Amino acid sequence: MRDLLLVLFLFIAIVYSFKRPYLGVAAWIWIALMAPSYWAFGFSQNFRLNLTIVVVTALSYIFATRNKDIKVNGLGVWILLFGLWTLVTTSVNLNTYPDMVWDYWNQFIKVLMLFFFITLAVRKRLHIDTLVWAIVLAISSYAAMEAVKFILSGGGHMISGRAGIIADRNDFAVAINMCIPLVVYLIQVTQHKTVRLGLWGILLLNVVSVVGTGSRGGFIGLTILAVAFWLRSRYKIPLAIVALLALPVLYQSTPEEWRERQATIATAAEEDSSFIGRLWAWKISTLLALDHPLTGGGFKAVLDGRIWNYYAPFTPKFSILETPPIPEDSGSKAAHNIYFQVLGDHGFVGLFIFLSMLALALLNNLRNVALGRAHQVVWYNKLAGFLTLSLVGYGITGANVSLAYFDLLYTVLGIIAVMTLRRNELLVNENLSTETSASSSGWPGSTSNPTPRRGGRSVASANVERT
Repeated sequence: MRDLLLVLFLFIAIVYSFKRPYLGVAAWIWIALMAPSYWAFGFSQNFRLNLTIVVVTALSYIFATRNKDIKVNGLGVWILLFGLWTLVTTSVNLNTYPDMVWDYWNQFIKVLMLFFFITLAVRKRLHIDTLVWAIVLAISSYAAMEAVKFILSGGGHMISGRAGIIADRNDFAVAINMCIPLVVYLIQVTQHKTVRLGLWGILLLNVVSVVGTGSRGGFIGLTILAVAFWLRSRYKIPLAIVALLALPVLYQSTPEEWRERQATIATAAEEDSSFIGRLWAWKISTLLALDHPLTGGGFKAVLDGRIWNYYAPFTPKFSILETPPIPEDSGSKAAHNIYFQVLGDHGFVGLFIFLSMLALALLNNLRNVALGRAHQVVWYNKLAGFLTLSLVGYGITGANVSLAYFDLLYTVLGIIAVMTLRRNELLVNENLSTETSASSSGWPGSTSNPTPRRGGRSVASANVERT
C-alpha cells in the first residue's frame, strides 16, 4: 500500500512540478528531509524520487518559466564559494578511500543545487509559504507522530529520525528545534481555525519530541528557543509565573532515565564517555587543520582510521582541556560539531567561508526584520524574525552535531536569500495590494489615498531600493 501511495505522490508531484517550478522545489525539499523511500517495503524503494523531481523542476524552469529573472546576492556568492572550496579540498583529500570523498562531494553539490533552485524558482509570498509548509510537513509532522508514541509508551519510546541525514537522535533534535519557529510562523499567519489548531498540536508535540530524543544538545537548544520566545512575548510576567509553577511538575513527570542523562550536562567533560569522544574528535580536527591549514583533510577526514590513529597520541595534552589517552581500539568518531567538522574537512579557509556565510545570512535576516516592520508587511517581518531564531538555534545546537552540510540549513538560507533578493517585490507589491484592497473595500478605516509618489515611483518603493 505504501508503495502505491508513493507512486501516486510521484505522479502528482511530476504533473504539478512541470506546471509550477516552485512546487517542484517544495517536493524536492520534502523528499530530501522525509526520505519517503525508506517508508516503503516493495518496488518503490528503488525509485530515484529526488532525481526525478530535480530533473522535472529543471525542465519546468527552462521551458515553463516565462520571465527568467536570475539574481544573485552576497549570500549566494559565499555559498557558491564554499561549494568551489569543497571541490578544491576534495581534489587534495587525505582520505584512505578518496572515491568515498568524491561521492560525498557529489551529494553536497545536490544540496547546493537546492539552494540555487530556490533562488531561481521562488518569487512570491505564496511560493515562500509553500516551502515553509514542505519543511513542517516533512520534519515537524513526523516529530509529532513520534511524540505521540513517546507519550503512549510512558516515555519508553526513544525518538530518532527515520532515515537519511537526520537518523541520529541528536541530529533529529536539532532539526526539530530549527522547525519550531517555522511552525509558530504558520500559526500566526494561518487564518483557517482548524488548521491553526492542528499546528498548535504539532508545536506542543514537537516540544515533547525534543525531550523524547534524550538529546542533551537538543534540550539546551529547546531551552534557548523558549527564552527567545519569552523575550519576544508581550506577556513576560504571566508566562514566567506559569513556567515557574509548571516546569518542576513537568520535569518530575519525565522518565527517570531522561532526568539522569540531562543531569550529566555539567559533568560531561569528566564522566561522559560520549562527550569525551567528541573532545577527542575536536582535538584531532584542530590538529589536522593546523597541519593542513588551507584545505584540511577533505570530507569525513576525521572518520578515516588512518588519520585518527596518526593524531590520537597527541590529543591528551593538546589545548588547555586535558583528556584521557585514546584507546587503540576506540575507533574513529565524528566531529559532532559543525565548526570542527568544517575545520577538519576544509581547513581554516573553509571554516572562514562557512562562518561568513552564516553571519551574512543572519545580517540579511535582521535587516529583513527591520524592513518588514518599517513597511508594515506583517508576514515578512514575522517570517524573517522566526528564520533568525531558526538560524540561531542551528548555530548554537550545531555545536553538538555534524550537520554542516544539512539540506534544511541550505533551504533556510535559500528562503533568506529570496527574501533579500526580492525585497522590492515582496514589500512594495504587498503594500500596494493591501492599499488597493483597502481602497476598494469601502470598509471603515480603509484609505482611499494612494501611496504618495515621488518621480513616478511610490515612496515605499524608493525607500526599499535605498535599503
